[in-house]
Amino acid sequence: MKYEKMEYKLKKALDTERYIHTKGVEKTARKMARQFGVDEEKAGLAGLLHDCAKCLSLAKMNKAVKGYPVDDLMRESKSLLHSAAGRCMAESVYGVTDRDVLEAIRWHTTGHAGMSNLEKIVYLADIIEPSRKPFPGIEELRTLCMEDLDEAMHKALLMSLDHVASQGKTLHPDTLAALNEYEPTGKLLEQYEGVNAHED
Repeated sequence: MKYEKMEYKLKKALDTERYIHTKGVEKTARKMARQFGVDEEKAGLAGLLHDCAKCLSLAKMNKAVKGYPVDDLMRESKSLLHSAAGRCMAESVYGVTDRDVLEAIRWHTTGHAGMSNLEKIVYLADIIEPSRKPFPGIEELRTLCMEDLDEAMHKALLMSLDHVASQGKTLHPDTLAALNEYEPTGKLLEQYEGVNAHED
């Protein structure tokens, strides 16, 4: 499917605010890809389609991931499930066959251990794109995102941890595994074991 057709189809599938966010992620992902020597077209495509399932109901998301492995925690949360549903829809509805792009869409909410640079870029671009409402630390994170991917991931994951903990939620195990790579002692994580990652 041509890029223009994907954009047209996506615009109809998302509400206005979500589409503006999506285009912001696409632009930011391309910029970061250029900075870090990652394939810009892959980053742009993953950014464009990362939220393609976001406006579906939970029931439709679960239908979209039929046959695709997701855990029970994810199945019960639209904020988490939309990433896996988006990965499946990017392939089945939008015709994406590039595994790198599909995996970047899949992991943009929780992250996971051993993320590729493309996956990190889409995860981070989702948080810092220009239309995001300001939150404490966002400008520092934006700066880090153009300087050091791993430092930016570490900061973003810690921010996610603080966010879900403040809401009394549990950090998803995949996010915990990602953060554990940056917190090798595990001391920080012991008090949080159990919830959700950033929810967009």
